[in-house]
Amino acid sequence: MRKAGSDCDQETLRGRNMRQLLLRASRIVNRDVVEGLQARGYAGLRSTHTTLLSNMPLVGGSVSQAAERAGISKQAMGRLAVELESAGYLQVTADPTDGRVRRLELTKEGKKLMLDSLDVIAELERRYAQLIGPKALRAVLDGLAAFNRAAD
Repeated sequence: MRKAGSDCDQETLRGRNMRQLLLRASRIVNRDVVEGLQARGYAGLRSTHTTLLSNMPLVGGSVSQAAERAGISKQAMGRLAVELESAGYLQVTADPTDGRVRRLELTKEGKKLMLDSLDVIAELERRYAQLIGPKALRAVLDGLAAFNRAAD
């Protein structure tokens, strides 16, 4: 157990713990991806939409699968699916073998969005490499990949 220190010391420690660093980095990357996609013409895209898009297999899947991967409720993921369907990026249909399951499939525009997002990520990785150096970025990416493999 840590000794009680000043509020400033505790805030400094809190801001440097793994969870806080990962959450902040995730918010920064998510913000930059959405801005990059909006600059490419996806004006209605919001950061919450990436929760579904980044957790849905490119070949399609279900609302339940995407929700589980994202760690959010099926209801919340369902609302995102409705919004993305209204925007023309997804088609949501009932599963032919189980009508309770809602299937997600990218539309032609949705596939274009996903391909554009890969280009945006590549641009961001180049920008981040300039920001912190290519070796530091590679160490971050390799470390996160190793952690995810080991902890998942």
